[in-house]
Amino acid sequence: MAASSHELWAFVLCMLLAAGCAKGSGEGDAVGQVWAPDCGLNGEPFDLNPDFFAMQPSGSVEIIDIVVQRGSDLQSFTDGISVFIRDPRMVKESMLGTDIEFGGLGSAVEMTLYLNATCPGFTRIPVVYSAVSGTIRFDELYVPWMHNDTKETVAVFTNVELVDNKDPDERRAVLDGDFRFLFERGLPTQYFQY
Repeated sequence: MAASSHELWAFVLCMLLAAGCAKGSGEGDAVGQVWAPDCGLNGEPFDLNPDFFAMQPSGSVEIIDIVVQRGSDLQSFTDGISVFIRDPRMVKESMLGTDIEFGGLGSAVEMTLYLNATCPGFTRIPVVYSAVSGTIRFDELYVPWMHNDTKETVAVFTNVELVDNKDPDERRAVLDGDFRFLFERGLPTQYFQY
């Protein structure tokens, strides 16, 4: 029932990257159903209601992590989705406007759902699910190290099934949604005072 090592690695990476995210103004949604029996979620309608949109580009290895979540807390204290793009240049140059399928190792784009506000506490099993099917389509993608006509990122995801690989029948979610936001470079969040 615990998250796989790949899911935990993605979650830890997302948490580290979120500390330096550039928050953009935007809008979006993620709706569907979630099954997380340890939290009392048994397929009831789910609506993320996100109000925080951020992008963490890493120029050194040319990857992008997009965060769409409820509130601006660290990911370990809120609910949201993370969209990890392995090769943003390829997606921008040859995949804009086309459906990109989730699933399989080495997918161009990965999505993770985390429910750390809905299912808080160290005594519960973390709810971090990875996408195994469904599609995402980027209509715009801002890539900081490339020439861009806009700083906007626009995407729609459809029928995305996310699962805990250890228990995919009991711990899963199905989501549809979209997001649109403008990249704004900001200062990293400071968590400590001297």
